[in-house]
Amino acid sequence: MQRVVCLATVFTFFVLLAVIGWKDFKTMRIPDRMNLAVFLTGGCAIFTVPGPDIVERVFGMFAVSVPMLLVAMVTSGGFGGGDIKLAAAGGLFLGLEGNVLAVLLGLAAGGVWAAGMILFKKAGRRDVFPFGPFLCGGMMASFVILCTQGSYYIL
Repeated sequence: MQRVVCLATVFTFFVLLAVIGWKDFKTMRIPDRMNLAVFLTGGCAIFTVPGPDIVERVFGMFAVSVPMLLVAMVTSGGFGGGDIKLAAAGGLFLGLEGNVLAVLLGLAAGGVWAAGMILFKKAGRRDVFPFGPFLCGGMMASFVILCTQGSYYIL
C-alpha cells in the first residue's frame, strides 16, 4: 500500500507539472491554484516519497526561489511570479539537490530554446518567453536523474 501511495504522489506531481508547463506555454501565466497544488503534493511527499528529509526539502524551497525573486526585482522582464512560486513549491517536493538541478536543467533548456528562436529569427533578444515549461521539464528530469542515483526510493 505504501508503494502505491508513493507512486500516486509522484504521478500527481508529474501530471501537475505537465499541466502547468502547457498552461504557461499557451498563456504565459501559471495560476496560483496550480502552484498551490504542487506545494500540497510536496507536503504529501514528505510523508509518502522516501528521499530528502524535511529540512532539505524546506531548504529546497528557498535555495532557488529567493535568488529568482532577487533577479526579478532587479531586472525587468526577468522571472515572473508564477515561476518563482513554482520553484518554491517544487523545492518542497524535490529538496535542495533536486531543485537546484531542476533549475539548472531548465535554464539550460530555456537557453537553447531562446538561442534557437533568435537564430531562426522567430524572436528578438528583448522578447520574453515562458520559463515554466522548462522549469517543469527540469523538475521531472531532476527527479528521474536523482531516482537513478539513489536519492529517492520509490520502487
